[in-house]
Formats: sequence, C-alpha cells, structure tokens
Amino acid sequence: MNGAARAAATLALLATGGCVTGNYGHVSIDEPIADERLGPLVPGRATLADCLAALGAPNRVFEYAVGSDGASGMALLWSWRDQAGWGLDVSSGDDSIPGSVSFDAVTAELPGYMLWFGPDLVLQRARRGLVGELVPGRLRPSPSDG
Repeated sequence: MNGAARAAATLALLATGGCVTGNYGHVSIDEPIADERLGPLVPGRATLADCLAALGAPNRVFEYAVGSDGASGMALLWSWRDQAGWGLDVSSGDDSIPGSVSFDAVTAELPGYMLWFGPDLVLQRARRGLVGELVPGRLRPSPSDG
C-alpha cells in the first residue's frame, strides 16, 4: 500500500471513532508424534489396539474401505499445532455495525499422521503429512432404500 492509500485508510479508521489494537497470540494443541513411537507400527502386523497403545486417542476417526456387505474399516488422524504470531483487531465505534467476523483456514495446514485399518482392524498403511492432504473428501450420504 502506498503512502497516500495508507493515510486515507488511517483517516477512515479515525473517522469511525473505532478502536485498533494489536495482539500477540500463541496456540499449542497436542504434540507431534515422535518417530520412535511409529517404528513398531508395521502395516500388515500392527492392530488397532497396538496403535492406540502406542499413540493414544486420535483427534478424528473416519469410516474407510466400505465393502458391499456394509463392513468397513477406519482411518484415524492425529494432528497438532504450535503457532505464534501478531494480529490486528479493528472495531467500529458505531453500534449499528456488526461486531466482528473471523475466518480460520489454518486447520488444513496442520501437520498430522493418519493410519488406515481394514475391516479386520489390522493396519493397512500409515502416512505423515498435512491434514488437508490426509483427510478423505466428503461423501454425500446414499439415499435410503426405503
């Protein structure tokens, strides 16, 4: 933004009688999974019980590999976050203007670890990556046979 545009924006903010505040925040949720905890989890051998004992409860569970007989496996996702940064809050002094709107697109960029299990609950595969890449796409429910 050039100097004239910055000055105009500053004057517009001052004219509204609003408030501009800066903030610093830090968010830490769960912890990354250490590689030594993953070593014993071998696809084709490790069971769901083995994986839960090694990693604890997952953050999310998804249905996976649904067969024609209705049997299905599951995919388990562990994720974590450790972020810090500066922000800027702007509010208006006019009560007729709505308070605030927030948007958080950070979730898809969280690091994560996902395990896939077949209907027999034996580990089929494992992958580390970003949550947005690991999580399966949403599927629409099928119509009832009713």
